[in-house]
Amino acid sequence: MARPEEAQAVKTFREAKTGKEKVHSWGAQSPGRNMDGLYQTLELFADKAPWIIDNYAHDPLADIMDRGVLDRKSREMIFIGMMLVMREPGGVVAHVANGLAAGLTKEEIIAIAELACYEGGKVMAVACSDMLSQAFEACKDVTVYEPNA
Repeated sequence: MARPEEAQAVKTFREAKTGKEKVHSWGAQSPGRNMDGLYQTLELFADKAPWIIDNYAHDPLADIMDRGVLDRKSREMIFIGMMLVMREPGGVVAHVANGLAAGLTKEEIIAIAELACYEGGKVMAVACSDMLSQAFEACKDVTVYEPNA
């Protein structure tokens, strides 16, 4: 069962029917985040092959959240680290936004980058610094999600 603070986001995910609605529903995790850019990136799959969105992003994320094993902050910390190591700037922005909305601080996010840099050395440090700088700028309007507000 989803944690109470994530029940609305899971409900929003489950109610989305079209590919476009599903991509936009992910914004329920980070209030203030504009999902139009992500939709434009995924428009081909969202409109022409929505099962790709379902199978590789939407349904697994909803299921993970619905099980409620990991709290939001922990899950987003893991996602941020994974996206940094994979050098996936779009994923870094998405999960920094979700992490900030879950209450992560910039200091905690930078500490995650430090762990990602630990194995990759200087090359990874440069990549992480660049991706996080872009993510912090893109997420400057994200607010902490308060489910009872």
